[in-house]
Amino acid sequence: MSFRTLIDTGRLVIYFLLTIIVLIVSFFPEGWLLFFYLNEPPELVHCLLAPLYVFLAYCTTVIFFGVVHSQVVVRLTLPYRIKPGKYPHHSSQGRLIAIRITADGIFKAMLKVFTFLPFIWGVLLFPYGMRLYGLKCGKNVHIATNTWIDCPLVEIGDNTFIGWNTALAGHANENRQFVIEPAKIGKNVTIGSYCVVGPGVEIGDNTMMGLMSGFKKGEKVPPGGVWVGAPAKLLKKRRGYEYDEELNKILEDQNNS
Repeated sequence: MSFRTLIDTGRLVIYFLLTIIVLIVSFFPEGWLLFFYLNEPPELVHCLLAPLYVFLAYCTTVIFFGVVHSQVVVRLTLPYRIKPGKYPHHSSQGRLIAIRITADGIFKAMLKVFTFLPFIWGVLLFPYGMRLYGLKCGKNVHIATNTWIDCPLVEIGDNTFIGWNTALAGHANENRQFVIEPAKIGKNVTIGSYCVVGPGVEIGDNTMMGLMSGFKKGEKVPPGGVWVGAPAKLLKKRRGYEYDEELNKILEDQNNS
């Protein structure tokens, strides 16, 4: 085992140990409430306010875990910024990158409790929470439930809507390697449900992506079009882009093929 592999393995071990410690400490408010209700006969008012106490305790847990885990544990032990390139699956660096991409998993699971508040969850809690883990996200972005995002490898522009069960990926698995190519989504983009935006894809401003559509890896999508299908094809041009030469050429090529 090389010295680099030994160091990277040590970083993974420390990451998992610190994650467990932070997770346990995060649930201290709930533990304290349980201890309080089991060891002292609570007054009626405390019994009536128990749901509120639990909710506030859980909010404290989520905030504490998200901030400490992302800004301390992840930054100290994992590569916070991932360089584009190819990394073998079984290399120590590949393992570190795989863990880094999925490091927000516990925090995402915690946030799902708040999906009963769809507007607050999609516009405030999820986008701002994922910023802690490296997501580059603009203003007024709405991300629907069950969306998978490679936070450190995705950039989302202002006023963008992302539909339910959509995958925004900045990595792919090819020939036993992680291929890292960040994905970029422009401003005023609408992405429907069950869509796939693959690694290296760049979506221009004012683009609309239809239900269950997907762009091929590395595709550069010009602004102002409505795209449908998998792989996605240009359906029509949006208002204001009627005379766009690049879109006209794409439509012409599709009609001739």
